[in-house]
Amino acid sequence: MANLKPRIARIPFIALLAVALLAIIWQAGCRMQSKEIGKEAGKLERIKAAGKIIVGTSADYPPYEFHLLPELESAMVGIDIDIAEAIAADLNVKLEIKDIMFSKLFDELAAGNIDIALAGLTPTESRRHIVDFSIPYYQAIQNMLIRVEDKDRIKLLEDLRGKVVATQKGSIQEDMARNLVSGATFLLLENIDELVAALLQKKVDAVILEKPVAETFAANEKGLLNLECDTDSLPLGSAAAVRKGDADLLARINEILEKLIQENKITESLQAAKVLADKA
Repeated sequence: MANLKPRIARIPFIALLAVALLAIIWQAGCRMQSKEIGKEAGKLERIKAAGKIIVGTSADYPPYEFHLLPELESAMVGIDIDIAEAIAADLNVKLEIKDIMFSKLFDELAAGNIDIALAGLTPTESRRHIVDFSIPYYQAIQNMLIRVEDKDRIKLLEDLRGKVVATQKGSIQEDMARNLVSGATFLLLENIDELVAALLQKKVDAVILEKPVAETFAANEKGLLNLECDTDSLPLGSAAAVRKGDADLLARINEILEKLIQENKITESLQAAKVLADKA
């Protein structure tokens, strides 16, 4: 009978030790699995696991993206916002939209701070070296915004020689203006509203913008006139951008965009955004 006590004492100790070892092995397995998901899983799988997709935009570009009301910084609307919502809905994840300075969008994408950039981006060859682009979801030509009082002296791009031309910093319009407008002085600003303000204040003579954007500002400002540049040998489309190598995410985005285009949702979104921009 004296030997029973040590045995009784040892049984629970061994059982506890076994449970502890199993817990350690299980935790190690979970850590390894988590590590594998982080390193080896595709971008799409990581987004679904996180339950959230982060989209970067630059909300000063109606009708693509803009703030519905100045006092509501988080309330953004426009074509790109509708596309972002469609992507999140398709993936069944929450949507977070970050309003980022346009010239910093690709930096934020490369750093992994956003999953997608949607900001009326034109997929140029130089940009293709640093990001991957989706199929174009909208085709637009380039226009120039001028003051109504200058309509007799500015009718073509050639008329901007010797004048001050404004474009958004880092935009396709900047490259186009430098290549096609000779003898002009260029003013580069980050924000579209600042460009239009400079035009109204007579600090610049023209602003180069995509047609729907120029139309929106001309409709809201009686003193401005929108003119087609008529210089594009090829249509410049807008596309979504993802980090290099995020092929699975890009493939899903293309599927979603193709469906939106086929169902005429992009055109509907454009018309709705123009109405909202006129009221903003």
